[in-house]
Amino acid sequence: MQQPLPKQSQPNLPENRCPSCLSMQLEGIPVQPDQIDLYLTMNFDVQCESLPKGSISFGIKGGKLELRLENGRIHHQFRELTGSLALALHQKEQQANSYPVAKADAEPEQTEDTKEQVPLVTCQVKTKGSQKNPVWVFAVDPAKPVLQGLLKRAKLATLNVIATPCSVEATFDVSLQDIYLTRVQGLWSANMSTNQLAILERGIAQLLLKRKFQPYLSRIELHFDYLET
Repeated sequence: MQQPLPKQSQPNLPENRCPSCLSMQLEGIPVQPDQIDLYLTMNFDVQCESLPKGSISFGIKGGKLELRLENGRIHHQFRELTGSLALALHQKEQQANSYPVAKADAEPEQTEDTKEQVPLVTCQVKTKGSQKNPVWVFAVDPAKPVLQGLLKRAKLATLNVIATPCSVEATFDVSLQDIYLTRVQGLWSANMSTNQLAILERGIAQLLLKRKFQPYLSRIELHFDYLET
């Protein structure tokens, strides 16, 4: 008798602490009794925050997607999300964006949901880490200040199930260097020196890191088991 495919035993409820900056979703599709394909969706954008004397807008230049696997492994040869990726933005959002559009080398897949989107930003992705704790490092193209756009249901990797229950915990983390202020209004005078501005902007970034981005920016868990039908 053929072994059944594992099934998701709990609903995956993503936790996005700063959803305008990053909204992340991870989907697991069992394809063999011991294999699950993982698909990643990420939507990056600039987030605006109102302050007592002004406002700020900020985004991220990169970050680290880390998986912690229980009863599972992801071999290096089965990590498919690497290299140069094109992020797409909805047409109406692109028109309202203050940054010029940069054509990416890779065209995103055209589906009913993406046919009104256009390439906006090229994102570089590198992978590292162990089979039990794989990591993907994201970085914006140097020509752009922050990551903006949609990576829709891209195949991340194939998970080898060693035993059940099998679980995947995914977190997206950023460092202080990944935070970029795209706009600051009303918080300081226009005649401040470059060094003074740099110090103040770093202070704001440190505050954002502590209040918005720690202990992680986004988190999601997947749980799989062989369930009775």
